[in-house]
Amino acid sequence: MDPEAEAARLRAAAAAGKPGAYRAYAELLTGWGRLDEALPWWARAADAGDADASRTLAICHKDRGEFAEAERWYRTAADRDGGCAFGLARLLQEAGDTAGAERWYAHGAALGSVECKTNGAVLLAARGAWDTALERLAEASAEGDDVAAHSRRAIQNMLRDLDGWRAALARAEAEGDPEEAYEALRELLDPERKAMFERYPRMVAEAEALYAGAAAVGSAKALVDQALFIARDDGRWAEARALVERAHERGYDGAAYVLGVWAEENGELRTAEEWYRTADEADGGHMWACFNLGVLCVRQRRLEEAERWLRATGVDGVEAGVDGVEEEGRGPFDGGEERIVAALRDIAAIRADPERMPPPEWEERLPGLRARAEDGGPDAWFAYADALDRLYRLPEAAEWYRKAGTPRALLALGRMLYEGGGAKGLRMVPYYEPAAAEGDAGAAYDIGRIYDEAGERRTAQIWFRRAADLGHGRAAWWLGWTSEERGGDPQHAERWYVRAARSGLVPPAFLAGRSMVRRGACAEAEPLLRMACEGEHEEAPYWLAEALRRLGRTEEADRWLRVAAEAYPDVLAQYGEMARLAIRDPG
Repeated sequence: MDPEAEAARLRAAAAAGKPGAYRAYAELLTGWGRLDEALPWWARAADAGDADASRTLAICHKDRGEFAEAERWYRTAADRDGGCAFGLARLLQEAGDTAGAERWYAHGAALGSVECKTNGAVLLAARGAWDTALERLAEASAEGDDVAAHSRRAIQNMLRDLDGWRAALARAEAEGDPEEAYEALRELLDPERKAMFERYPRMVAEAEALYAGAAAVGSAKALVDQALFIARDDGRWAEARALVERAHERGYDGAAYVLGVWAEENGELRTAEEWYRTADEADGGHMWACFNLGVLCVRQRRLEEAERWLRATGVDGVEAGVDGVEEEGRGPFDGGEERIVAALRDIAAIRADPERMPPPEWEERLPGLRARAEDGGPDAWFAYADALDRLYRLPEAAEWYRKAGTPRALLALGRMLYEGGGAKGLRMVPYYEPAAAEGDAGAAYDIGRIYDEAGERRTAQIWFRRAADLGHGRAAWWLGWTSEERGGDPQHAERWYVRAARSGLVPPAFLAGRSMVRRGACAEAEPLLRMACEGEHEEAPYWLAEALRRLGRTEEADRWLRVAAEAYPDVLAQYGEMARLAIRDPG
């Protein structure tokens, strides 16, 4: 049957309220990518008691970042449908409501959802209810859930390893040997075990207890490793730092380096430098402390110091090709040497590029700005901090930004530390939040970007939505791309692309125009595609030609196809025979 005729038949049946027609018509529209039109019919099916329709609606709204609406639709059927209970539990879990997730996983399991049984068991294991978790995973595995079988084996192996670590530590404790106590736990820091600690937080507490036992035997290094586990929880940051400081006081040379890294990640630049220097002095030449000092100095354009610290690592930058001299036959560097050589090359590149050096005009303005800052208030303090920032005097700039304390100053501080100071992104978010709360679209976008780079998609999506609603084009572009590439929702994506194009961005203008051509809205597409052509987007001439051809303006279409062929030959390769035929016969 002709697709359009089938659509008309289903629409008539749905409009007449025939059983099953709501869902059938909604499925057809969804398959065509016309989700906007499909959603009301999915809603009618859900209101008629179709639990699958409720779940589909929830998934669609979740993919669009409309989490409250997704939760509402899951809840319409979660009390009677295991699939909706599962979706609701996952939604709550992703939002940080573990207790709510446990309740709905348990409810879904009672309704017969093996996925709920498995995920609920994993949550029980995450808080240390090992026996109950293993029992339920065994049941789910027997019901054919491969995920349950895999999780059960992983937990059993984990508990076996835990018993082994406890036994090895007990032997070291009995002998009173600090080194043996530390060695007994070395495997805990194996990178391959990272996922285990992320999925089962109870194991963090178990590891912490083991390291505390090793520290009690006298191992200062165990204090540092214990702190590394505690530091996973931002709320225990001060406690973790105190443990590393105690290890330093007990003579462990590596503790100073860890304290330097943590200070740098927190944006405490002076403190980081002090600890790196301490680590280098205590260790008689700590390679990575020297490297980090070098990078820290590069960021502050203290280039001579930076070069000294980098060469103090023992890597000869000249022999490695920093000055353009490549030795034939030299073997490949390991990862550490490559990073050091790259930093030395960066110093050479900075020296050769005036744009990357402190601007002399700001150096001349500095004394006057300093005088006004000493007698002024927040605006004068910000102006002085901004000048110091431009001159790469980051520690001093940070002090004056903090003194100013306004949302604008804190935002500038966060950006300086994150983008140029080596700070860890998530730790800088509080500096961005006051400006975002005042409606700064750029601050909201930056927070979204930080969370996106950290792999926290849900939170990123929330912040990008805020930024886009405040008029930020790149945030709207991200939302459109996410909706199209990850959610398969071209209509929702198109709306975000249009909003992004209003800010003057060429790529989303093209994406919106192409989407419109594909759905037949060629008149709407034309101005967007012309904007993309003016911005020299490679594919835009072809799609503008296609829009004009469908509008019956064949002579114009022919001209734009020739532009595509002459200026962007790759377009012909991409669109192949379709483009060549259109050029020969644009009508």
